[in-house]
Amino acid sequence: MSLKILLPVDIQDRDAAIAGLSKVMNYLGEQDVAMHFMSILPGKPLRLLSAQTPKEEVESALSVLKDEVTLLIKQALPQLTNFAVQTVEGVVHKEILKYARELQPHLIMLPSHSHSKVENILIGSVTSKVVEQADCSVLVIR
Repeated sequence: MSLKILLPVDIQDRDAAIAGLSKVMNYLGEQDVAMHFMSILPGKPLRLLSAQTPKEEVESALSVLKDEVTLLIKQALPQLTNFAVQTVEGVVHKEILKYARELQPHLIMLPSHSHSKVENILIGSVTSKVVEQADCSVLVIR
C-alpha cells in the first residue's frame, strides 16, 4: 500500500518551490508514495477579475497553472512517476483543507515560508491554519 501525500506547491517563488520539493524527497527516501500536488490561484483577485472575465479564461488560467506545476515537478523530481496535480481557485488554506477532506491523504506536507511576525498576526499563516484544522498529520518543511 502506497503512502498518499498531499503537497501544496506555490510557484510564485520558483526557487523556494524547487528547494521544498527536493527536501520532500529527502524525507521520503525510497518509500512507495502516491504524491498529490496542488496549486491554488488566490481567490479574491481572481473573483474580482472573473466577474468580467469569461469562464473559459479562468479555466485556461487554471490549465496553464497545472502545466507549470507539472513541468516544475518533472524538472525537480525526475524520479517521481506516481503523482497527480490539482489546480483550483480560492482561499488557499480553505482549498487545501477541502481537497484534503476529499483525498483523505495519510499526510499533508507543507513548505513553510518565512513571513514577518506582523504579517502572521495580521493575515495569519496558511501553514498554521492547515495544521490546526487538518484531519490528518501535517509535516511542516523548513
